[in-house]
Amino acid sequence: MSFISNKEIIADISRVFLLVAFFSAIALVLKRHDVRKLLFDMDMLRSTLQGGDESSRRMYSALIFILLGGGLIAAGVPRLWASAAAGVIYGAFMGTMLSLVASLIGASILYAAGRFMLAAVVERRIGDTLKVWKSRFRENAFWWVLYGRFFPFSNSTAMSLLCGGCRVPFIPYMTGSLIGFVPLAIVFAAYGSGGVKGNLWQIGFATVLLILSLFSRRLMNKWFT
Repeated sequence: MSFISNKEIIADISRVFLLVAFFSAIALVLKRHDVRKLLFDMDMLRSTLQGGDESSRRMYSALIFILLGGGLIAAGVPRLWASAAAGVIYGAFMGTMLSLVASLIGASILYAAGRFMLAAVVERRIGDTLKVWKSRFRENAFWWVLYGRFFPFSNSTAMSLLCGGCRVPFIPYMTGSLIGFVPLAIVFAAYGSGGVKGNLWQIGFATVLLILSLFSRRLMNKWFT
């Protein structure tokens, strides 16, 4: 049975502390009206990136973000930063929704790459590990995908390629990915939104949810290992 070491716990706590410090510092700086006015018109910039007041332009802006974000995630950019960027531009709620769609597009592209182009490479590079995961996916693909997605700071790109290489059924893969993506999409969209708006309440909410996600890792580790 595998247990989470004290070193891993300390590493996760350090990451949480750094994230909170980073986004809180941004929030405190940008909360000052004189700083916002001196640097740039943040409200005007966000409105422009959102597409302005016309609904058609806002939809066009959202579509561009989804496609660009999905492509960047497929190229290896962490989905968490895509969620933060979405929060900065569109706010916590809409940022979460758009970053989830972008993450699923990126995950689909990586899955296809792992299944149709990189399966042999994946098998050569992680032969024994691949056999273990193939066995797990045969037992219950949905729960093992969810288990891999749910961990904060996990390598989402490698997980997607692995699922493709193991030929995990697509529907359980996408369903597990969607549910597993939700917590940290909310966390980082709220961090991005709270940071740019100077809203420490949003950052506090995101931090609480992130800590709950980290604690859930212990529980899921007992269930799955």
